[in-house]
Amino acid sequence: MPSRPKIHQPDDRFFRHAMSKPEVAKRYIEHFYPDIARITDLGSLKLESSLSIQPNLREFKADVIYRCRLLQEEEQQHLYFCLLLEHKSQPDKYVSVQVGLYIMELMLRSVKEAGRELELVLPIIFYNGKEKWQPLTLAELFAGHPQLGLLQPYIPNFSFVFQDVSQLSTEELLQLDLSFFRSAIMALSFRHQPYLIVKYLRLIFEGADGKSSISALTHYILGVAERSEEEFKAIIENTDLDIIPDVMSTLEQILTRGRKEGMEKGMEKGMEKGKQKERIFHLLKTALKFPEMAAVDLADFTGLPQETVQDFIDIAAKGDKDKLLKYVQEELLADIPLNAEEMEKLQELVEKLLAGTDR
Repeated sequence: MPSRPKIHQPDDRFFRHAMSKPEVAKRYIEHFYPDIARITDLGSLKLESSLSIQPNLREFKADVIYRCRLLQEEEQQHLYFCLLLEHKSQPDKYVSVQVGLYIMELMLRSVKEAGRELELVLPIIFYNGKEKWQPLTLAELFAGHPQLGLLQPYIPNFSFVFQDVSQLSTEELLQLDLSFFRSAIMALSFRHQPYLIVKYLRLIFEGADGKSSISALTHYILGVAERSEEEFKAIIENTDLDIIPDVMSTLEQILTRGRKEGMEKGMEKGMEKGKQKERIFHLLKTALKFPEMAAVDLADFTGLPQETVQDFIDIAAKGDKDKLLKYVQEELLADIPLNAEEMEKLQELVEKLLAGTDR
C-alpha cells in the first residue's frame, strides 16, 4: 500500500504562505471583520518582519504581522494586525497570555522607533482545529479567584478577534468570490474533513494564483487529506483543471525529495547498524582478552550502555553457549545481518569466551 507523505506542520506553513499575501489578508479582514475594514486603509497593508517573543520559546511566534494606516484621522495613525494561527489538537487555555506578549512587544516596537507614537495592535486568532473552541480572556481565566474583587483592577485585560473557520458551512465557503483567499479558507476549513477536500478539489485549486500558490496548496492537501501521492495523482488526472501540469510538477518534486530522504535515512541506518556490529564484536574480543574487566569499564571501552554490558556478562557467566549466542544475535545484533564469515567468527569468540581462553 502506498505510504502517505509526511509534511511537517502543514497548517502552519500553508497559513503563513496564504496570509503573507496582502491581497489574501485584505480579503480576510473585509469578509470576516467588515467594521474594522471600514476604518482602515487596507490598500496600505504592509507585511512586517516576524515576531519572536523569546528565542527559547519556539511556540511563541507570531505567524503573520501587518501594519496599515487608519482612515479619517487628522494625523497619520497606524494599526498593527497580528494574525495568529492557533492550530492544536487541543485548544490552548492560556492563549491570551501569548497574545498579551505579542501586543506588548509590538507596542514596544512602535515607541522605540524615533518619531513614532504608540500604536494600536489588533490580535486576530485564526483557528481550524477539530474541537470547538472559544478562547478565554485573562479576566475569564481568573474568574473564581478568591481575591478577584480586590485585585481585578490590576489584571491586564484585553479581547481579541477570533475566527474558527472549521465552523463555516460549505454553502458559506462556496459564496466567496473566486480567489486564492477562497482557496485557502476552503482548504483550511476542510482540514478535518478530507473527503470534502477531495470533493471540492477543483474549486480549491481554481483560485490558485501562480506556481507558488499551487505548490503550497498541493503540499498542504497532501499533508492533511489522508491520500498518498499516487492516489492524489489519480484524483488530479480525473479533474478538469488547467493547472494539472503545475500540480503534477509539484507532486514529482515531493516524490523525488521523499525518495532522496528515504535513501539518506537508509544509509544512516545502515551506518548505525555497522557501528553496532563493530561494538558487539569489540565487546566479545575485549571480554575474552580481559575477563576480569568490570561492566562499567567494558561499557566505557566499547561505547555500549552499561546495562547492556552487564546483561551480557551475567548470561556469559552461566556458561550456556546456545543462550549466549542467542542473546548476542537476537538482542545485541537484532535486525543486523551477518555474513558467513562474521557468523563463524561470532561462534568462535563465544566458544573461546566460555572456555576461558584467548587462543
